[in-house]
Amino acid sequence: MTEKENKNNNNLQMGVIIVLLLVIAIMGFFLWKNSWGNNVSTNTNNIVGTDNGTSTGTTMGKTNGNYDNLDITVYEDKRCTNCPTDAVLKQLKLLPSVAWVKIVRKDFSEKGVPDYLKENNITALPLLVFSTKNFDVSKDPVQTGQNGQPAPKVNTFLQPLDWGWFKLEIGSSFNPFKKRSENGFLLLDKEKLKAIKKNSYIKWSPDAKITWIEYSDLECPFCAKLHNSGTPEDLEKKYGSDLNRAFNHFPLSFHANAETAAEILECLGEQKGSDGFYSLVKKAYSEKNSTKSFLIKQAVALWANEVALNKCLDDGTYIKKIKWDMEVWGKLFNITGTPGNVLVNNETGEYEVISWAYPTSSFEKIIDKLLK
Repeated sequence: MTEKENKNNNNLQMGVIIVLLLVIAIMGFFLWKNSWGNNVSTNTNNIVGTDNGTSTGTTMGKTNGNYDNLDITVYEDKRCTNCPTDAVLKQLKLLPSVAWVKIVRKDFSEKGVPDYLKENNITALPLLVFSTKNFDVSKDPVQTGQNGQPAPKVNTFLQPLDWGWFKLEIGSSFNPFKKRSENGFLLLDKEKLKAIKKNSYIKWSPDAKITWIEYSDLECPFCAKLHNSGTPEDLEKKYGSDLNRAFNHFPLSFHANAETAAEILECLGEQKGSDGFYSLVKKAYSEKNSTKSFLIKQAVALWANEVALNKCLDDGTYIKKIKWDMEVWGKLFNITGTPGNVLVNNETGEYEVISWAYPTSSFEKIIDKLLK
């Protein structure tokens, strides 16, 4: 799913950030796991309820002077070590509109949960399910986007389920139904992996054992955070020839510049290859600028032919390729937001997904295990 200071304002800022986070999560944005965990209340006993699968979890609460019937159920899988469920729930409780709600958590291993998910065509976890979307968000803090417009409220993005409740995806990428290797990883068909890499610009060693496939757009602030944190450089330094990268496109619909920016990247890559492609990626994120005029100017500074670049854009040469990245390969990995990071062993086909902008250590944990 938007693209940072004073101790007295910390609480207000965190409340503002969560609105944007939830909007991003349903359509796909990323968060810094450690910073979220370190800047929220640790009194989780008052935040989350538990359920053995027998109670309904129904709660009557009061918010902003109005009584609303609202239940929130979280469906998750304890096998997912990179799911951001805890951090998101802590942030959710900072919103006045839902701070009073008891949250019931149900794991995939619990009796009846797999059948429930199948019946409702849910194949990606974690997932938040709301019993209603009619709760008062009038006093929730407002976050503005890049265009200065207020970000839509949480309940605006609740999607109806057949049985009358509403779902909210929070960077959901863990498919509990998929077959896993003995090491606990998902398995990717090698021909599909070969096709993805063939249509991607590869950075670092072409024969690396591990490939980091990133699904991002240049307007995504969490993608910028991931890149500007030094994670790519840290991983390159640590793993050397054992790791390479493939940047694939996932332009979010509410990012006005994202699709054109992806086209410019591809048109530049056509002229200047992988080096030009990744140089522009780095520049866009470091400057936090994804406008057409800025990217074309930077592409020309990388010695691209401006006339050929504009013709490539006018002809829509890479529109189909960009949509394929998002709608075919992105769906293959259950990518719902940006950045969506896939770490895959090129020899075994084992892979894992990291949704959102996690620190370098989270990447290292998975890569080290994949290399064993």
